[in-house]
Amino acid sequence: MTTAPRPLGQRLKEDNWDLHEQAEHDTLPQHMVKGTIPKEPYAELLGQMWLVSIVLAASVVAKRDEVPVLKELVTARQLQTQYLEEDLAHWGVDTASLEPKPGTAGLIAEIERSRDAEPIRLFGLHYVREGANNGNKYVAMKIRKAWGVEDNAGFRYLDPYGNDQRPMWDAFKVKLNEIELAEDEKSAIVAGARSMFEHIIAMHRDFDLPPVEAAEGAPAH
Repeated sequence: MTTAPRPLGQRLKEDNWDLHEQAEHDTLPQHMVKGTIPKEPYAELLGQMWLVSIVLAASVVAKRDEVPVLKELVTARQLQTQYLEEDLAHWGVDTASLEPKPGTAGLIAEIERSRDAEPIRLFGLHYVREGANNGNKYVAMKIRKAWGVEDNAGFRYLDPYGNDQRPMWDAFKVKLNEIELAEDEKSAIVAGARSMFEHIIAMHRDFDLPPVEAAEGAPAH
């Protein structure tokens, strides 16, 4: 009996679950979800993500006409650079002063390799970034509460869509499973997603933060 191929959305979730769990439980994301991340490393993280985003967004746009899944599923609203620039301006960070940490440099190199050699992998890289918005909306709420911030200024990257988050993600998942792709294309996308998780984990580990347990009860700013 032949088993039916798994939908792409199912593959992306199941085949990346180990790395997804690892990424969520590293020290930096645990500080974020508990609201104990200080403002300086938070702004520093935004800067590193901006360096990644400008390359990823430019690569997606450059390859959109060549790769149908990019053209059909990735909208201008999903490109994160605009939100990061709002946040960095809010926190007083000059983007011209930013330099990539080792993990950031590794991810940028991976994006460029994918763009030049196997551009369909770009969708896997983008998928992880877009999917992160689901949890990041909650993270933004936790940090705002810890810092005594009532509005979303400085947190657009974590919560870019507001009340549109859930309907946008649901519509994205429907389209993801409807688009026709060969099995080797799906495999390339899943490989791109796994690579994104691996590089995000490396980026997290470039930050020297104490274990979360040691920081419990410490001021967040």
